[in-house]
Amino acid sequence: MDINIQRIFCRQLVSSNPVTVFRSGDYEECLWCRERHHQDATTHAKARLCCVRCSDHYQQRFKYPIPKKTDCKVENYLLRSHACRTEGRRRGTHPFQVPVLSALKERVSHASSDAKILLQYSNLVPARLIRRYKRFLADVVLLDGATKDKNEVVDNEEAEADEVVTVYCPNTGPMVGLLDGLPNARVQLSKSDDPKRKYAYTLEMIQIHNGEKNVWVGVHSTSANRMVEQALASRWFTELGDYDSVRREVKFAKNSRVDFVLTTSHADGTIAHEKYVEVKSVTLALPGDTSRCAVFPDTVSTRAQKHVTELTELLSTKTTAKTEEEAAKVSGAIIFLVQRDDCNTFAPSIQHDKKFAELCAVAAKSGIQLLGYSCALEPDEVKSSGVVRLLGPLPLQTRD
Repeated sequence: MDINIQRIFCRQLVSSNPVTVFRSGDYEECLWCRERHHQDATTHAKARLCCVRCSDHYQQRFKYPIPKKTDCKVENYLLRSHACRTEGRRRGTHPFQVPVLSALKERVSHASSDAKILLQYSNLVPARLIRRYKRFLADVVLLDGATKDKNEVVDNEEAEADEVVTVYCPNTGPMVGLLDGLPNARVQLSKSDDPKRKYAYTLEMIQIHNGEKNVWVGVHSTSANRMVEQALASRWFTELGDYDSVRREVKFAKNSRVDFVLTTSHADGTIAHEKYVEVKSVTLALPGDTSRCAVFPDTVSTRAQKHVTELTELLSTKTTAKTEEEAAKVSGAIIFLVQRDDCNTFAPSIQHDKKFAELCAVAAKSGIQLLGYSCALEPDEVKSSGVVRLLGPLPLQTRD
């Protein structure tokens, strides 16, 4: 990746030019901002991050864990340095274990041909969300994306003066933590030209402030299945292993379906292995001391409980086989697709649905994989388009 492009990207994030702490001696390039700094500032850290500001933004962007305490004298100096202070940041962090520069380049470049695009929008419409009601309906005020400034704040009087449009809200949950900005929370809508539709617009994503920055969160629950299908077809979820084909909405009981079945076949066409995959769309995140954890569900969900129970029972029945070869033919996984890019871990929500969390624990003990993946929603209001990029896997947060 061109160094100048990476410098621009870093400077956009830190809102200023990267800070140079040392100005003499041997120099080395910072892994994050690519500016040159005295190598003494990076020797102990091993991560080649020149200052706390670069460390913070690197941690935010790529979700790599940082130890709570450090004895590094250089890092402590940087923490005391007025030039490197970042207001409101937690002190005492230290950046160990970061990927090599080639991996960083691939993940930083938005224009990279290797970007893992899960979903593309070609007709996004910016709006302000006034209220959500009757679970599937919402009132919005449409904005002109070409003339409105993206950071412009619309007050209540202006919103009331504009025409209010009712849109379809494709989310059955209470959307906990997403409606705190009402009225006038920024949203993105997709528009349909189908004359048979009662509501032309569909709510796709909402912008929230997580205490540190603005984050776009996807609220279209069924879009998660489309995105997972794209990832499965592209073999991006390496944790699922190898498979030959993907089937969706597969019926396995009288009134039950599983989202996907991944099949591996022998050379003669017979089935060698089947993996049953259930998908959950995650929108809620809970802040922690050192990280932000994505949790599902955001309320008691008997439907989600039913899915986990049926998947566990299905695999239990199928693995009760006469031979070990037959028992090895089936497995299962639950994919938690986190439709936001500010989380470090994921977990079934004990706080909102204790029974679901317990059922997931039982499922995990029976061999079902619990997998979390994070994605970034990136609307482009100038072009009325947008993409959803796969960022990568999230570790499961376990209870102490």
